[in-house]
Amino acid sequence: MTGDAPDARPDAASDEKELELRFFATYRAAVGQKELHRAFDADATVGDVLAGIESEYPELAGELLDDDGDIGPQLSARRGRPGERLPAGRGRLMERTEQYRGISKRLAADYLETLGGERVDPDGDRIEGDGWAADLSEGSANPAGAIELSEVTVTFEGEAAVLSPLIERFDRKAIRAGG
Repeated sequence: MTGDAPDARPDAASDEKELELRFFATYRAAVGQKELHRAFDADATVGDVLAGIESEYPELAGELLDDDGDIGPQLSARRGRPGERLPAGRGRLMERTEQYRGISKRLAADYLETLGGERVDPDGDRIEGDGWAADLSEGSANPAGAIELSEVTVTFEGEAAVLSPLIERFDRKAIRAGG
């Protein structure tokens, strides 16, 4: 689950923030939808928001916050601007973008599925696994004049301890043509 708050400005009249909460994988199944829009007090913490979601969706109780009220290491929170990540758990979060020539987006998505990921949209633009996610886009590159190669850009995000070995394994698949 990530919480994006692109327009999280306090409302002068109500002193609230409007938040857009996005859910993935098992959290999406528990909530029953990809996004929720909720208003919270302007001084609410990430923990307050998650406690509110747990009380609204009892099947998430204990999944977002641990017994001490700490935010689970599998969660991330994002402010309005990309790259302005707030580590929600104890694990260090990272984001890395790589480009791979000579493979298609479909093949890259297939490779990520063999590494434990699941397509979360029909086009295969986003693949999510346990502790990581990858956004894919497809283009082409002209390395030598008239030669045109397919090129896939993959933006990996997740906990560094999970992501580093995943990227290494993906690299081995993507670099050897045919997987």
